[in-house]
Amino acid sequence: MVDNQLNKEIGERLRIVRSIFNEGGKLSADQFGFLLGETPDKILNYELGRTSVPLTLIITLYHRGISPIFLLTGEGEIFANNKAGKEFKDKINKRAEAHPTLISEIKKLKIEPKDFSFKTKVIKVAAGKIKK
Repeated sequence: MVDNQLNKEIGERLRIVRSIFNEGGKLSADQFGFLLGETPDKILNYELGRTSVPLTLIITLYHRGISPIFLLTGEGEIFANNKAGKEFKDKINKRAEAHPTLISEIKKLKIEPKDFSFKTKVIKVAAGKIKK
């Protein structure tokens, strides 16, 4: 029972990560899964707490700039304290300056904009549109 609740909490945080993973723009489960080497069904199962998020995905997200501590516990900054996290945080902040409505969207997620710091890479995706 405790594991199920923990899976749901981690899944909710994974959904938050997906909602800003594209430099502050939301990705579909298909797009997010493609970028992380996971199927859309697995992404949705993780987000709904049906399945535990595997360690390999947590490590992949860390290398993309997401804090494992935030993902597992909800504590600290959402972005990792590594080069990828710092670059992503800078990109989010620049985008927020250019698009003031982004700040209000981030606040709806109940996360302070100062807590963001991600890494992004420009990746061409063959299938699906990535919201810019």
